[in-house]
Amino acid sequence: KSDMNMPVIKANTSAVASLLGGIKVNTTQAGGTSFLSFDAKRTGEWLLGADKEPCTGDVFSLDVTSLKHGYIQWHMKKADRRLVPINQALPAPQEPIYYQLKGKEVCDEAGEARSLDGTFSDGTRFTLEMSTYGGRKCIDGIITQLVSRFAQQSPFLFPQVQLDTDSYEHSSYGLVFTPEMVAVAWFDAEGNEEGAPALAAPEVTEDTQEVAPVVRRRRA
Repeated sequence: KSDMNMPVIKANTSAVASLLGGIKVNTTQAGGTSFLSFDAKRTGEWLLGADKEPCTGDVFSLDVTSLKHGYIQWHMKKADRRLVPINQALPAPQEPIYYQLKGKEVCDEAGEARSLDGTFSDGTRFTLEMSTYGGRKCIDGIITQLVSRFAQQSPFLFPQVQLDTDSYEHSSYGLVFTPEMVAVAWFDAEGNEEGAPALAAPEVTEDTQEVAPVVRRRRA
């Protein structure tokens, strides 16, 4: 069930159609904002910002026009990002960087990546960048749903997405956590929820007063 107090990321439908209609991303099979990350090694938690606030289970509104693909190359703890909108061709990756570390030759290569922007119910905006196989697969699942809806000419192209996690037992590494995203509601450009009954316009009288919307905290 969707949270009706969640902000809906609105955009011009033609802009979304242009993005999804010319998609170039090869989806994986099987700024004033905080960064969202996923702890795949220890806890399987989604973490927000520098304080690593746990936010697994939280729901966010996806900015569809922010979806990008490309490459991220980490070197000396700095990221070189080469990301473009998903309706543009995948750019060429950065050249590998070879260097010596503690007497051994090391190579930092670029990893194929996905990125998106989202907003939690309390107005907190974030950016998510993922270059692991599991991370790309997680975001590609949402992209695949968007492309399918666009192909079916659905006007409901603006999702609210829940952050989830899964795990499996690896023969060599033990318990491995994988990120998941689940679309829990879809909206059109006017903010109407798919499947929700149409609401009649309220009667306007001289006594009508504007009531501020209730904004729930993202975390309890």
